[in-house]
Amino acid sequence: MADYQTEDNYIVAENEEGELYIYISAKSSSPINPHIIYDGRDHALLVKNPALTVILDYINPDVRDKMRKTKQLVIVETIMENIKDAYFADMQIVDKLPLNIKDAGLRTWEEVALHKTNR
Repeated sequence: MADYQTEDNYIVAENEEGELYIYISAKSSSPINPHIIYDGRDHALLVKNPALTVILDYINPDVRDKMRKTKQLVIVETIMENIKDAYFADMQIVDKLPLNIKDAGLRTWEEVALHKTNR
């Protein structure tokens, strides 16, 4: 069974050719057939290897359409400002993520925004 880690501090960037890069904190395991499972909504799953799935929490609405349209992106793992690893991950678009968001303790983008404004 895969271990789930939540990544809520990541960066999605686009280069001049339109390729997407996702910068995340370095993980200790190596990538084995990495891919991203995405339903076009608030969260995505980076399946780094059979033992580790990283939940990309709160996908910004401004990049959702680009993520839905891409076939492959680059994952860049960093330690502070240093690159530890970089690898391609295929994009798998699904109707629904194979994860219960509420059970994982996650909220929607809108819930987070409303919570921040209601403080």
